[in-house]
Amino acid sequence: MKEHGKMSFTWSGPTPRVMIQDPELVRQVLSSKSSKFAPKKFPRVSRLLADGIITKEGEEWAKRRKILNPAFHQEKIKRMLPVFSTCCKEMIARWQNSVTSEGFSELDVGPEFRNLTGDVISRTAFGSSY
Repeated sequence: MKEHGKMSFTWSGPTPRVMIQDPELVRQVLSSKSSKFAPKKFPRVSRLLADGIITKEGEEWAKRRKILNPAFHQEKIKRMLPVFSTCCKEMIARWQNSVTSEGFSELDVGPEFRNLTGDVISRTAFGSSY
């Protein structure tokens, strides 16, 4: 943001990507029912996923987005923060325990963050650890 401001764009190969950092603009995009803000389809990924919001476009995408929207209401997210904090602290403790006596550690953060996501969802939705 220091270099390019709250709004900029980059290229991902031949595809331009708009980066929005302004909270009000992000709110407008995320709350818009317009299909022009729907995510781009990725055919290879779509074949691997179930028939969900990520694979939809246009009106079908807007309809599913409207169904999911209440789950991400600000008050519900606020109630998740203590659980999220606990899960993060546990993950960091695991990372700290993996540090060698020389002060180094190597880990693949991809699975770590997938587990973090699953743990937060499991604890908030089902009251038990993932």
